[in-house]
Amino acid sequence: MRVTTMLTIAALLAVAGPQARAGDPATKHDPRAVFAEADTNGDGFIDHGEFHVRIVEIFFLADRNKDGFLDPTELKQLTFPDDFTDDDKDKDGRVSMREFIRVRLHDFDVADADDDGVLSLEEVVITYEGKKR
Repeated sequence: MRVTTMLTIAALLAVAGPQARAGDPATKHDPRAVFAEADTNGDGFIDHGEFHVRIVEIFFLADRNKDGFLDPTELKQLTFPDDFTDDDKDKDGRVSMREFIRVRLHDFDVADADDDGVLSLEEVVITYEGKKR
């Protein structure tokens, strides 16, 4: 499993929570808090549906000019903006929602260490701790 992809998952979950929008850096970087926000049904796991809702929310929050694409300036506000360099399939310098979702759902699958189709708190915390190093 690629460590950078797992790091992406933790960072991705940290981008768009209410606390992150409020600008509280301590909460934004607390993997347990962002996990709890993403786990909308409270079952202790983040499934593909919850993750998909979260990444769509992140896309729309990052799309400041609301043109349906993330330009280089908007991408820079994401934790891992370079994740999209190789995945800009039409090479227009912008990331569409389709490109964004494709990259992030692939990241989810790679980060799912036990291949059970959901992310556990442990998988997210391990990912976050790896990033801190």
